[in-house]
Amino acid sequence: MIILSFSTFIFSAVYAYIYYTYVFETELRHSDEAVSQISQTISSTASIAAYLEDKDLANEVVNGLVSNDIIQSAALTNQQTVLAKSILFTERDAQSFNLPNPFILQENIGFIHVVPNTQFIRQNAREIALSSVQTLLIVIIPMLLLFAVFSFLLISKPLGQLSQQLTSIIPGSAHRIKISEDHEHTEIGKIGKNINAMLSNTEMLFEQERSLRLEIEQLEKRFRLMFERSSSPTLLVREQGDVTLVNDAAKDLLAGMGVDCEERFPDNLGQYCKTPDILYTFTENSIKQKQVMQAEFEFTNPLTLSSVWLSIIILNTESDGQWYFQVFLADITSRKTMLNQLSHRAQRDSLTSLYNRYGAELTLIDWIDSNTEFSLLLLDLDEFKPINDIYGHNAGDEVLKHVAQSISYIVSNSDLVCRWGGDEFVVAIKTSDRHTINNIAQQLLEAINTPTLYERNGHQLKLHVGVSIGISHFPTHANTLKGLVECADVAMYSIKKTSKNQFTFYST
Repeated sequence: MIILSFSTFIFSAVYAYIYYTYVFETELRHSDEAVSQISQTISSTASIAAYLEDKDLANEVVNGLVSNDIIQSAALTNQQTVLAKSILFTERDAQSFNLPNPFILQENIGFIHVVPNTQFIRQNAREIALSSVQTLLIVIIPMLLLFAVFSFLLISKPLGQLSQQLTSIIPGSAHRIKISEDHEHTEIGKIGKNINAMLSNTEMLFEQERSLRLEIEQLEKRFRLMFERSSSPTLLVREQGDVTLVNDAAKDLLAGMGVDCEERFPDNLGQYCKTPDILYTFTENSIKQKQVMQAEFEFTNPLTLSSVWLSIIILNTESDGQWYFQVFLADITSRKTMLNQLSHRAQRDSLTSLYNRYGAELTLIDWIDSNTEFSLLLLDLDEFKPINDIYGHNAGDEVLKHVAQSISYIVSNSDLVCRWGGDEFVVAIKTSDRHTINNIAQQLLEAINTPTLYERNGHQLKLHVGVSIGISHFPTHANTLKGLVECADVAMYSIKKTSKNQFTFYST
C-alpha cells in the first residue's frame, strides 16, 4: 500500500508538472495570437491614419492598443515619421505589422509597432496553468488513490497472501494453497490453482525420487551384503590401481599372506610374486584390452616362507565415466599341491623315488627338442635274478634301493637318474666328453658293486650285484630317444654277452 501510495504521488507530481508546462506554453501562444489579432483588427483604421498622416487618429489607435492588458506599448508610423506612440514604447522589443494603402493594397504605407506586456502575459499564463493543474489534481488524485486502494485490495493483498502461503509450504509435502471463494474465478484464483498444480507435480516427482532412492539404497545394501559376505575374495580397484573396496574373504586371504590391502594393486602382490614381471604385464594387458583375463601365480608368504598359489581373474567395468576392475582371488595352493603330487607320482618310481620311465622320457624329449647334448647310460644289473629267487623280492627291493641311492650320490642334480624298468636304470649326463663319462661310469660300477646288507631271520646277509653299462650320445649316435636307447641297449648287451660288470660306448 505504501508503495502504491508513493507511486501515485510520484505519478501525480510528474503528470501535474507536464500538464502545467503544457497549459503555460499554450497560454503564451494564445497571447501572441491575441496580439496579432488585435493588431490586425485595428490595421484598417491605422492605415487611414497613416495615409492621411492624421496624428489624432493615430493617437486614438495607439491608445486603443495600450488599453489592452496584454499590450505594454505601441507606436504607429508611416514611411516618413512617427505619427503616434505610447509613453513606454521601445522599438527593441516591438512586434511590427505592415499597414497597406487603403486604396492600393499592395503598397505599404507604414507600420504598427506593438510591444507585448510580457510580464502580464506570463503571470496570466502561470495563473491559468496553476488553476488548471489544481483542477486536474482535484480530480485525478482521488481517482489515483482509489486505484491504489483497489489495486492493493484486489491484487497486491491477495498476491501477498499467496506468497505467504507458498513460503510456508515445504516442497514435496501434501500442503496446498487455499483459494478464497472471492478469488475462485479471478486471475488470482487461476494463479493459485496453477501453483497448486505445480506443487502436485513437485510432490509426484519427490515421491518418484524417494522411491528410486530407496530402491537404490536397497540394491546397494544387497550388493554390499553380497560383496562383503561373498566367500570369493574380491577387490574393487580403480584404473590407477587404488583399492576402493575389499571384502572380508579378501582381507583374510591377504592378511594371511602378509599383504597390505591398502597398497596399490598389483604392487601389493608383486613384491611377493615369484614372477612379478608377468603379473604386472598381465594386469596392464587386462586394463588396456578391457577383457576378462585369468592367470595363476605363485607367491612366497613372507610370514611362513611357504608357497602360495593364487588364481587371479580381472574383470573390467565402467561406472560414471570411471573405469574399475574387479579382482577375484582364489587360493589354489591345495589344488596345485595335489597336482604336483599327482605329477610326482606319475613321473616317479614308488620304490626308489627316482624318475620312472614316463618321467624320464618327458625330460629327455625336452632335452632333445632343445638340442641339449647329453650321454645316455643304460644300466642293467648283473646277477640280480638269483637274489630274487633265493632271498625273495624284499631282498631284491633292498638291492634296487641301494643301487638307486648309490647312483644318486654320483650324479649331479642337473642330470637325470631313472629306474627304466625292473633292474634297469638310465642315467643321462649333460655332456659328450668321454673322459667325464668314463669317470662317472667307473664310479657307478664301484658303487653298485658295493655289497648291500640285508637282514633275514636275524642274520645279516651281504647281497652283491654287478652292472653292465651301455653308453650312447645325443646327437652323435641318434637324434631320437628311442634311437639313443636302442644304441645304449646294443652296447650294454655286448657287455652282457662277454665279460659283464663293465661299461662300453656304442659303436657302429
